Amino acid sequence: MGLGGALYSGVSGIRAHQNMLDVIGNNLANINTYGYKSSRLLFSDLLSQTMSSGGNGNPMQIGKGVKVGSASSNFSQGTLEATNNALDFAIQGEGFFVVNGGTKDFFTRVGSFDTDADNYLIDSNTGYKVIDTNGKTITIPYNTTVSGKATSKVSLTGNLDASASSTTAEVVMTSSALTSSSTAATATTTLNSLDTNTTDYVAGDTVLITGTKADGTSVSATYTYAASDTVQKLLDAINTAFSSTDTTNGATASIDSTGKIVVKSNTGGKDNLSVTLTDGGSNTGKTTWTNHSFAGATYTSSLDIYDSQGSKHTVTMRFTKQGDNKWDMNTSMDSSNGTISTSKVSSISFNSDGTFASSGSTTLAFKFNGLSSTQSVIFNIGTSGKSDGLSQNGGDSTAAATSQDGYEYGSFDSVSIDSDGTINALYTNGLTKTVATLKIALFNNLNGLAKEGDNLYSQTSASGVPVYVTAGSGSAGSISSGYLEGSNVDMATELTALITAQRGFQLNTKVITTADEILSDTVNLKR
Repeated sequence: MGLGGALYSGVSGIRAHQNMLDVIGNNLANINTYGYKSSRLLFSDLLSQTMSSGGNGNPMQIGKGVKVGSASSNFSQGTLEATNNALDFAIQGEGFFVVNGGTKDFFTRVGSFDTDADNYLIDSNTGYKVIDTNGKTITIPYNTTVSGKATSKVSLTGNLDASASSTTAEVVMTSSALTSSSTAATATTTLNSLDTNTTDYVAGDTVLITGTKADGTSVSATYTYAASDTVQKLLDAINTAFSSTDTTNGATASIDSTGKIVVKSNTGGKDNLSVTLTDGGSNTGKTTWTNHSFAGATYTSSLDIYDSQGSKHTVTMRFTKQGDNKWDMNTSMDSSNGTISTSKVSSISFNSDGTFASSGSTTLAFKFNGLSSTQSVIFNIGTSGKSDGLSQNGGDSTAAATSQDGYEYGSFDSVSIDSDGTINALYTNGLTKTVATLKIALFNNLNGLAKEGDNLYSQTSASGVPVYVTAGSGSAGSISSGYLEGSNVDMATELTALITAQRGFQLNTKVITTADEILSDTVNLKR
């Protein structure tokens, strides 16, 4: 073979290691390039020359050098680096963003996007337009507005405290029922037959009625017992004491089906009403009125209702306990906003387990100043037998409007992206509108992709055709906004490979110089 083989083997080694140095240098040069995937070379030996079959049948072969066997990329995930730019997107997975260069699609791991003069979402490096799942370009709706929308539905959720008890309220009732032979008393039940009557009343005995009216005025009156008087007589005396005919500050007493005396203010919105019953000091008869102390419960919350022009109006919701497991909700708003012609949801009742049972009509009617039509709003307060709306349990009252479908006029504020690639436009009124969903491409053979520069790849016959999906599907991965994927170049690995490449290069130059020296010695054999 001569020494020429050694020379050419050394040359092939130099060339191969030069290519290795080129690859390592390129990796290190792109150590801070977003989305860059490190490359590596694999060497393979050249065709070997067979000298003979050998005495034992084994072939005797001498290698002819080395060549570059393959060059491949490492597509492992790079570290996500925060940029705080809402239009910077990073994929945690195997997917690629899709951009269009006018005549063909390209694929990139670097979601460094921006908008052009026409508000198209583009790749900031090339100006290529980003493509959505429908194969269309994406426009960010800067400078757009949305008109206001009238509220038509309101959903209420939360708790009304079953154990709430206050001595002053809009409606007060006895803490325990009046009973006769353990049966709920009625208006026709005689006072002396009440279970809590310890000594029968006689004519001339008195019951003191004290308390305050809705306006805070003190009440002090005396009911005088007559033979065989019924509960109704006591109710009449309470009505007289609290001026039941006064529609402004009066209150009206009655007995409900459970046997509780209920005293209601004739006008809502005030919590000053209180009632106390006490036997006269010189009485013969006695009833344990301390077992029937009066108390009530009121809870107030508020919500915003939007009219047909998107103007906001604050509405107060006042929940008043009307009896065991029963409440009313009255709504009100400042007269400068308008009036509420139908303002009450009555008979909101609850089951013994605290779940919602039923109610009266839940449609309220609002007449806002400056608008000719009446606006109907449906209040969704729950599903019978469930706790998906209002409920009544022991604990703090938390009932509130948690959602409603109206909103005010708004203008574009910012953009956000969900993990599935859905791009949303956010408006100043809190409204969110979907703009588009990013198209994500997957390939069977990532190393079959052709690098096109500018962090772009193109498909080849080796890569196969792309499979288009949305983020979060299979191996596509999720999308993070405000991040870019960093290079996956491992500095320690590359520097170690650099040393190896340098030594390989040096060793192959030694082969050439050694072969040259031997050739020189051979030429000098005859002088």
